[in-house]
Amino acid sequence: MTTGPTKPKFYNAWFCPFAQRAWIALLEKGVDFEYIEQDPYNKTPEWMAVNPRGLVPTIVHKGKSVYESMVCIEFVDEEWTTGKHLLPSDSFLRARARIRCDHITKKVVPPFYQVLMKREDSEREVAKMLLIASLKELFQDFDGPLFGGDSISIVDIMLFPFAYRFELILPYYRAFSLPKSKSLEKYHEWYAAAVKCASVKATMPDDARLIGSYKRYAEDTTNSLVAQAIRKGSSLP
Repeated sequence: MTTGPTKPKFYNAWFCPFAQRAWIALLEKGVDFEYIEQDPYNKTPEWMAVNPRGLVPTIVHKGKSVYESMVCIEFVDEEWTTGKHLLPSDSFLRARARIRCDHITKKVVPPFYQVLMKREDSEREVAKMLLIASLKELFQDFDGPLFGGDSISIVDIMLFPFAYRFELILPYYRAFSLPKSKSLEKYHEWYAAAVKCASVKATMPDDARLIGSYKRYAEDTTNSLVAQAIRKGSSLP
């Protein structure tokens, strides 16, 4: 008796913005996959055998593991070629998309965690200004409504999980909202378009649970790899 091909397995943690990226990508590409909720803090031998870093997201396909959020997005786009494309076909535009993704990783995401984790008000104020400046830079030549035009691209996927947390987590713990200023007008227009996308809505966590999961960051009691990197001022893992 022959059996059909097995579904790829997607290991996710509901609270993780990095894993949400891969989830959105899988849905955008219409992949039929098995969802597995995984506690990345429970680093059992079985889990470490799936991903030696013990992190989410992880995709297991044809017996092989793929991990790291941006790598997962690119893998999904290349492995499942039908339907939407998450990266442009033009090599220059593809490089430009990767430059934007690098900007998100290095200059947009760290200030979010700094606003949450820094203990001194003066340090938080610096982080707020860095976040605003980095978003201004990212959107300075943005045409919209999304970075992929009318459809989601890798840049939108890399940014949205954190943008959602800008809107929910920072006001709750730090009474800080991104200003509705002219300089951030493009960002707010983008966010209004992105939050309506079906793949995005399907991956949204419960707001109350998500707020609760960030208490450890707001109190600076977590020992996650991200928190360790923020404390050291080093690159995110």
